[in-house]
Amino acid sequence: MKHVRRYGRRLLNFADSIAEAAKPSLGPFGWLLHRAPSGPPPELVRSKAPARVDDVSLIRRVMASYKRSFNEHSPSESFWDRGIVTLNAEVHHALMGTDVERAGQLLRNPAASTFFWGFDAIAKAPPGSVEPHESVIRSLSPFANWQRLYAIWLIDSLSSVAEAMGARRVPYLETPPRQVGAHEKALRTVDDIVDQIDGALGMKLTFPNPFPGELGLRSRRGVIGFRAIQAVYQAWRIAQIAAGKPGFKVMEIGAGLGRTAYFANVFGLQHYTIIDIPLTNAAQGYFLGRVLGPDAVRLNGEDTSERLAVLPAAAIERSTDVYDLIVNVDSWTEMSPKVAEAYWNFAKSAGRAVLSINHEHNLHTVSSLYSRSPGVRATRFPYWPRRGYVEEFITW
Repeated sequence: MKHVRRYGRRLLNFADSIAEAAKPSLGPFGWLLHRAPSGPPPELVRSKAPARVDDVSLIRRVMASYKRSFNEHSPSESFWDRGIVTLNAEVHHALMGTDVERAGQLLRNPAASTFFWGFDAIAKAPPGSVEPHESVIRSLSPFANWQRLYAIWLIDSLSSVAEAMGARRVPYLETPPRQVGAHEKALRTVDDIVDQIDGALGMKLTFPNPFPGELGLRSRRGVIGFRAIQAVYQAWRIAQIAAGKPGFKVMEIGAGLGRTAYFANVFGLQHYTIIDIPLTNAAQGYFLGRVLGPDAVRLNGEDTSERLAVLPAAAIERSTDVYDLIVNVDSWTEMSPKVAEAYWNFAKSAGRAVLSINHEHNLHTVSSLYSRSPGVRATRFPYWPRRGYVEEFITW
């Protein structure tokens, strides 16, 4: 009977914790969080314009690569093939043209255009829309202060990354919070959490901000945005799977801005290939060239030995390499079923394993792709830093 009463109290405590996270001040947004907020939200800042760098050679390379990739590309009817070029006609024409200065203006300051719209938060909203980081929160809690909630969401996600790595304890919600010492109470700032992640990794992270206007948490290591937090976890998982194997080869299909590739490089993964649409390739090539150095990246059409390659989808048709891991994040279930299946068939033939991190909101899921393939084994579990996403490790 004592056990029943004790378990009953735990259930009530758990319900109270959930109710705390769903207070009217948070609204439905509260269900995105892994823990009830404690203390004031951390400070949000925007990155400042960095010092001007000599990037003209990199810009010329990006333009040349884009021309080649666009001419090779066979677009589908999806937004990511046709609509994105229409939305970014100015960027497209600049990259296809000869005015290096105009292309440079667009590449250096993506917050002033819709260039990064849909794959990174540093973007101007199209007419009738709001900023990417704002739209999610306003759809859930339209009358709340969205910036306050965004700051809460960011530090909640950063804390989850630290918990996944074992750098922080996972909150236990079935009982009232235990009394903790002053030292533990102090470990709640952004810098404290990053320091804990450093301890788990055995290295010091930095968050490069090569573009002005990136919104995120203030830290001693740079402005930490939502996509950067996700990328740290994703690169860490890739490094875990690689387990220090020399020559471990990774392909990421649909790589956003290339942030995961950046952190994977920091974690020691040298063989990394990005496959994406030409316009996103241009953003990735410029970003990675800025944060890792232009000599670290190989773009489409370049005959160099760099092991970090940024290539269009057409490149997989001529690829003969075998990859130890193929990665897809927030992309497969956004594609049309036909395109998604084509990428899965490629992954099955050219890879030894797949790491998928995707939601299951749309008509098809990643499990619907691999469940039809004989001999496939998959593990599924909730993705640590973002609720509503499933992490699947698939082998055969």
